[in-house]
Amino acid sequence: MRIALATATLAHAGGSETYAVTVAEHLQRLGHDVWLHALDHGAMAEHAAALGLRVVRELPEPVDVLVVQDAAVAAELAAAHPRTPQVFVGHSDLFDFQLPPQLPGVTALAVALYDRVEQRLRGLAEPVEVVRLTQPIDTERFKPTLPLRPRPAVALALGNYLTGERLRVVRDACERAGVRLRHVGKHGEPPTMAPERVLNDADVVFGKARVVHEAMACGRAAYVLDHNGAEGWVTAESYPLLVADNFGGQSRPRPVDAAALAADLEAYDPAMGLVNRDLAVAHHAATKHAADLAAHLARVVPRAAPVDAPLRELARLVRLNYAADAQG
Repeated sequence: MRIALATATLAHAGGSETYAVTVAEHLQRLGHDVWLHALDHGAMAEHAAALGLRVVRELPEPVDVLVVQDAAVAAELAAAHPRTPQVFVGHSDLFDFQLPPQLPGVTALAVALYDRVEQRLRGLAEPVEVVRLTQPIDTERFKPTLPLRPRPAVALALGNYLTGERLRVVRDACERAGVRLRHVGKHGEPPTMAPERVLNDADVVFGKARVVHEAMACGRAAYVLDHNGAEGWVTAESYPLLVADNFGGQSRPRPVDAAALAADLEAYDPAMGLVNRDLAVAHHAATKHAADLAAHLARVVPRAAPVDAPLRELARLVRLNYAADAQG
C-alpha cells in the first residue's frame, strides 16, 4: 500500500508527532510505500529523515490511504485527495482540534489508543467505526542500557506540563528521600530529541502517557504523576488499570503531598525495571502495532464521491480556533 501519515507539524517531538514517525518507520519496514506529511518542519522532521523516511509537504498521487490525527489536516487532505479514505488516530480527550471533522464521509475508521479517547470517539455526532490499538513504542530504540541501582539515586521528571505546586511537591519529596531530581521539558532543562538517553540515566521516572510507556521500555521504575494527578508506581498489578487510562493520572487519582511521595519512593524496588520492560515489549512494541494497523488500513475503501462541504474553509477555522485556545 501507498500510505501517507499526516500531522499538523513535525517541528518538535510531541506525542502525536512521535506516534506518526514511529508508525511510519515500522510500516515502511513492512514493505509499504510510506510518506510522512506536514507543512511545518523542524527537529522532528529531521529525525524522521534520519530514519530513512520520506518527509514531504506535498503528497504524491495516488495515495491508497491517509492516516490523520487532527481535524484541520483531515479536512485539507479530504479536499486535496477527494477519493482517498482516511483513518483517524485519536490522541486526546481534551483538544477538539484532535477530533475528526463531523462531516459524513470524511473518516472511514477511527483508532483509539486508550479508554477516554475511545469513549469520546464513540460519542461523536457523526458515527464512525472505532477500533482499539495500544500505544506503540520502538522497543529497539527505547531499551535498558544501564541497570537500576539498589536504591534510587536519580529521578527524572520528563514532560512539558509539570510546573508550579506539583513540581514543588516532587522536588521536596526527592530531597526528603535523598534522590537527585532532574527535570527535562518546557519548564526545566530544554526538551531533548534523545529521550532514551535521559531515561536510562534515571532510576525513577515521573510522568504521564508516552513518557511512562517509554520509561517502561527502558526498564525504569515508572511513577504516574503529572499536572493532572498522581497514581503511583506502575507494577504488574497496577498496569492494566493505569494503561487503560494511558497513564493519565485519572483512573484512580489520589492526593499526593511531599511526605506521601517520599514514602512512596521508599517502596522503590529495582525489580520494577524488568517487569516494566517485559510489559512494554509484550503489549506496546511498534512492530505489533504497525502490523495491526496495516490490516485495518487494507480494508478501508475509497470514497464513492467527494465530501460535499467547504473543506478548506473548515480547515482554516479549525486552525484559527486552535491558535486562539493556545493563546489562552
